[in-house]
Amino acid sequence: MRSLRKIGLAGLIAFVAMGAAIRGTVAEGAQDGAGAANYSALVPRLVGDYAVPAARDLEARLGVLRDRIADLCQAPGTGTAADAAARAFDAAFAETVAAHGRLFVLRFGALAEDTRLERLAFVPDRRGVVRRQVTRLLADPDPAATDAASLRDKSVALQGLSALEWIAYDADGSVVLEDNDAGRAFRCAYAGAIAARMVGLAGEVAEAYRAPAGQTAMLLAPGPGNALAQDPHAAAGFVFQQIVTSISLLSDQVLAPVLEEGPPAARAARAPFARSHHALLHLRASLRGIGTALRTAGFAKMDADADWIGDTLAFETNNAVAALEVLPSDLASVLADPEQRASLAYVALVLDGLERTVGGELAGHLGFQGGFNALDGD
Repeated sequence: MRSLRKIGLAGLIAFVAMGAAIRGTVAEGAQDGAGAANYSALVPRLVGDYAVPAARDLEARLGVLRDRIADLCQAPGTGTAADAAARAFDAAFAETVAAHGRLFVLRFGALAEDTRLERLAFVPDRRGVVRRQVTRLLADPDPAATDAASLRDKSVALQGLSALEWIAYDADGSVVLEDNDAGRAFRCAYAGAIAARMVGLAGEVAEAYRAPAGQTAMLLAPGPGNALAQDPHAAAGFVFQQIVTSISLLSDQVLAPVLEEGPPAARAARAPFARSHHALLHLRASLRGIGTALRTAGFAKMDADADWIGDTLAFETNNAVAALEVLPSDLASVLADPEQRASLAYVALVLDGLERTVGGELAGHLGFQGGFNALDGD
């Protein structure tokens, strides 16, 4: 089983420079037989038509979430108004979790730099880093955590949606951010700082994709002097492999640990956003994001012989999403029910199949070198 390893831009560039990056002979069946020129539109389409809108959507959802936090924290601790504010907050949090799922599957360019992926949400978190760090912060409140600017200098595990979930929800999925106790003032100020920080960060990601610099710029302007991508084929292969890595992450680090033996509640807690009962929502959004990103870029359309792969991807993804949609939101209850757990196991099989089909067969049709996975290692 793979575990997440953070790989910086310099490490990736070095990997490419050593000849182990995603390159290879262009597939003979590529449309028009025009070689690398056929690949020049893939990355621009993926960035302009998917990454930028997805980041803007997350920014907008986070703006609503920030407002719902303010409403919730201004409401009385109990009563009709508090209940309504809690429901509104939960709805906004759910929409934000889904927007995050659609974006984070890209894992390249603006998202991969400056620990933006981890700052938006520290997922997956098998070792419980968020729980430990947030618990310590609540036990010994630091005023710096209540300011969005100074929060940026703290651990990435204290900054994103994962941290907000931990302070806003109880273990049973109920909203407790507004609970009228001694810690309410700090929790609310901290939650507001997290939301404000994330609004700015999502806007930063969107702008970095729209007016590219760093890794995004290198992928959009491949050439002989470009250490990351010397031609459009290499650039397309790089971003393709990051999406394949997302399939591996969902399979190996999200679903596989949940489906292991053990008490249902303990296994459910391993999944991102299980505390708020939005784990399956995030998984559905991520699956849709993978399918939409690959379709938007047009990878399966590059080779007539690979066109069936695009159809298979859509079919299998839709089936997996449909299987998830009928399950209750409480992941622990899903795991406790043999029939429902079987549905989740089916989704895991779909992910395994997609990893082989996309990362194996489609990569072969496109002439992308396989074998590199950012999740490999320790």
